Amino acid sequence: MKRLLSGTGLVLFGLLLACAAVEGLVRVATSSQQNYLIEMWRYATLLKRNSADPVIGHEHIPGASALLQGVKVSINSLGMRGPEPDLSTVGRHKVVIAGDSTAMGWGLPEDATLRGQLARRLGSGTEVMTTGVGNMNMTQIVANWLRYADTVRPDTVIVLATARAPAVQDTGQAGWLVRHSQAYALLVSFIEIALSNTPGQAGLIASYEKMWAGGSGRAAMDAALDRLKADQAKHGYRVLVMMIPEPHSFEPYKFDFATNIMRAESEKRGWTFLDPLPTLRKEPAESYWVANNDVHPNAKAFQVMTDVLKPYFLRPQE
Repeated sequence: MKRLLSGTGLVLFGLLLACAAVEGLVRVATSSQQNYLIEMWRYATLLKRNSADPVIGHEHIPGASALLQGVKVSINSLGMRGPEPDLSTVGRHKVVIAGDSTAMGWGLPEDATLRGQLARRLGSGTEVMTTGVGNMNMTQIVANWLRYADTVRPDTVIVLATARAPAVQDTGQAGWLVRHSQAYALLVSFIEIALSNTPGQAGLIASYEKMWAGGSGRAAMDAALDRLKADQAKHGYRVLVMMIPEPHSFEPYKFDFATNIMRAESEKRGWTFLDPLPTLRKEPAESYWVANNDVHPNAKAFQVMTDVLKPYFLRPQE
């Protein structure tokens, strides 16, 4: 029995050493901060926490900061990416950009994000903020914004909608190993990708068409837009909805169905709908990617979006 226990202990010790070695190798191999999956894992563990609201699922940690993909990302005391906002100066216009990682400005320095570029265009008389948090559908985006509404009281809310707006999102908590081990998180990601049976382009488009046509995700999205409309009526701000094009290819563009539905839902609620695709498609889609392996919008894409937004503000400053 002693020999058996001793042998078992040695095996377990060896496994622990092997796991530690693998973890160390993964961390060294990804230290350049160019691995998208690991950087998203680091974002989730360093800058996000579980939200008290299960509808939101996750939110930014106020006051946190980290270097992600070689870019410093700082969260202010309100839990928003960006500088501390001035909410007290009388007469100062306030604009909020609500959305997911696009609104947050993933992969870009602060001044190159949509928030940063729009703030620069509108000048010192306007405070521009973003409640963008990575990996959110429209239900989460709206719920996350609504927790700020009474405090911020903006003049304008810009909602960034993507093709994933009606996606059904798992807001459950990640396990301990996923949260603490890069190697395990990477393994889980690879397994999920392998088991997802990802369809070809035609199948992918068909799945999105089905998602936008109906089902629980679409119903939740519409209900979230209704909650935003009710909050707009309560606080009196303006709503602009900008559709962020699906970024993989603009020619031909296969996601017009999502744009048309979001346009109809926006106009039904009396909101202004904006579509930057006609301008963006003048150049290849990949020219707007933040990195070769990352299709998030880059600074050039946000410059186009800022140009689309600018005419809708009465007091822009060059």
